[in-house]
Amino acid sequence: MLQDTPPKMSDLTEYSVLQDRFRGVLVGLAIGDALGGPLEFQPPSQDGAFVTEMIGGGWQQLQPGEWTDDTAMSLCVTESLLVKRVFDPDDIAGRFVEWLKSQPKDIGVHTNRVLQSIAAGETWETASLQTHEMQPDDAGNGSLMRCAPLSLFFFRHPEFLSELSPILSRITHAHPDCEQACVFVNVLISALLHGVRTVDAIESAYEAIAGVAPELTERIGRAMGPECAAQPTGWVLDTLEVSLWHFLHAESFEEAIVKCINLGGDADTIGAITGAIAGARFGYSGIPSRWIAAVRNGQSLKEYADRLLELACTS
Repeated sequence: MLQDTPPKMSDLTEYSVLQDRFRGVLVGLAIGDALGGPLEFQPPSQDGAFVTEMIGGGWQQLQPGEWTDDTAMSLCVTESLLVKRVFDPDDIAGRFVEWLKSQPKDIGVHTNRVLQSIAAGETWETASLQTHEMQPDDAGNGSLMRCAPLSLFFFRHPEFLSELSPILSRITHAHPDCEQACVFVNVLISALLHGVRTVDAIESAYEAIAGVAPELTERIGRAMGPECAAQPTGWVLDTLEVSLWHFLHAESFEEAIVKCINLGGDADTIGAITGAIAGARFGYSGIPSRWIAAVRNGQSLKEYADRLLELACTS
């Protein structure tokens, strides 16, 4: 067990392993996002023509290594946790609105509608619920893509993730599938941070949503199969199945990311989610150094991860 004080010399090995995994989650998320961004809305890459480097371009005309709204919104969550030192959905919603006002290159239709309503004076609770009621079957992946920082903040208290991950989702996405997908991913990442075997981490995450999200649990079962049956769409269930399948069927961080982003479709978000999960398993040290060198603000991402770890270990 980690102590509630900064690490002693005898704790450094354990602490350095955790640091490697924390960095892997945040940097891995951004790298998956940056690699997938140019392939968003594209058809699957042909065999032998896979994108394996940060080429930039795409419909957003990204610079090589530039990430998209997935990482930007994840950093809003991260910054709120670091500044407030507690989970404060009001503060996170406010940071989302400030990001909206910065006129980002892309923002999801559903997310934009909610944030515009908040910016006009509605509470996030009202804005999100009204948007959900307008389109009750809309279960996009816009909250799943930004949920991972919460798993870092509460990695020592995974019991809180089942309660708070739905609230984090609900700031913009109130559909039950979105909320429970965030629970699954955050509990999964938390277990991987502790060094739990992948099969046991999946079981812990599965148990956290058992009986709550039957279609989601079905998709998790499908992700265990030999073939990836889902398409890389913006629907949260498809996104989770595709990301989980590539995580489970890869022997390295690089293999997981390259194969999932080259499916095209919603490649940046699937890359970001896969990157966060695979980063927790393979660590920062398992990410190709050429990608670390190329990703935008890589040093800042690493420092954010270190600060989250320090806060999580002393609170």
